[in-house]
Amino acid sequence: MINFVAQNNRRNVILFIHGFTGGKETWRNSSGEYFYDLLHEDQNIQENCDIATFEYFSKLTTILVDTKSTTQKIFALFGATPTKAPKNLGVEEIAELLRTQIKFRLKSYERVFVIAHSMGGLVAKSAIVKDYNENIQNRISLFISLAVPHLGADLANLGKYIVSHPQVKDLSSIGDLIPHLNNQWIKIENHPKIKYFYGTYDNVVPKASAIGTDTIQQDIVSCDDDHTSICKPSSENTITVVAAKDFINQSIKEAKISDDFEFQSLEDEKQFDNEYFVLKLLIADVHQATLKNSKEHFLNAEYARKLFSSSSDQQQLVALYSRIRTLYQNSYEYFLNKDGKIEKGGLLVNDVYEKIIREDANFLKSNLPFIAGLHKMGMLHQLANDLDQDIWWSEDHSIAALQELITAKHDNEH
Repeated sequence: MINFVAQNNRRNVILFIHGFTGGKETWRNSSGEYFYDLLHEDQNIQENCDIATFEYFSKLTTILVDTKSTTQKIFALFGATPTKAPKNLGVEEIAELLRTQIKFRLKSYERVFVIAHSMGGLVAKSAIVKDYNENIQNRISLFISLAVPHLGADLANLGKYIVSHPQVKDLSSIGDLIPHLNNQWIKIENHPKIKYFYGTYDNVVPKASAIGTDTIQQDIVSCDDDHTSICKPSSENTITVVAAKDFINQSIKEAKISDDFEFQSLEDEKQFDNEYFVLKLLIADVHQATLKNSKEHFLNAEYARKLFSSSSDQQQLVALYSRIRTLYQNSYEYFLNKDGKIEKGGLLVNDVYEKIIREDANFLKSNLPFIAGLHKMGMLHQLANDLDQDIWWSEDHSIAALQELITAKHDNEH
């Protein structure tokens, strides 16, 4: 089931999963080159990833298979031991095979990066859902979805009435599997990063089906391909290969940073002294300990933000900033007394900090790796550092007061 293409005891493995009636030739272009070989030309991928394929039985006709199966039963009656007859299994049963292979054959790898075509994506998706429902840690950290029928395939709707085939039935949008998978998928709060690829000339899986059903915007890659050519890139410059390399290298980078991620400390006590978020804290006369902590939180938030460059990551960051701002606004209004003044800005800061820590696993939950409570406290000060954001710790919302502080600090230094 698992066949290694490159096996050099790396920490990560890229796993290719073919679709309906596919196999090794799914990934081979007209020049005899394979998708995975084009990927492996990237030096960073070579140094950090092994490559394997997951293959399962999938044939359009079931006549020969059924005949062999009947023959096997006859042999069994007489105690004979003929060879195993192949059988078309449904998507969920293939997903169980995939889970078993990952558990035992790929157990030495820290992370699995899946590249799945067509029905192979439904197999991967089902495996991920099953792990989640059984509270099993899922090691698939990246899922590249190549023309996967997340809403089903129209041809399968017709085919399910013509042939009795479990895989054709599962590919149908009017069957039981597709709605069940999508319903389970949107309930997973921390599913792997998924990148949707669709072919602009794909007459089998239309764009609407290929780009999934996620509630949070994901990265979507438009390819100048049909349903078959999308997984048979003609060269290393084909957008499918270029984009896949980019996503995999980003995942490798995040994995390395995750392994070495540590709390960042200030270079010196005066770092960030002239940033707006610090000046706003000074106007509110917060304690020096709170000021130092705020600087460190800001530093770590800046460090973390640089890691997330993709459009889907940016969308998730925007949503997270918005929720943090909501917590701030609720605290600000609570501390504002009847005279329109805030007595102690330090108490307001600490109240928002407490809300962030308390809501870290609920209201502020995020799919972005590394983003913890301390980074979210720093994100609060990133907002305060932007003068377009109305984040203050006193009733004085005067930009002129900030400029006066900068001038006074400059005069004192000279």
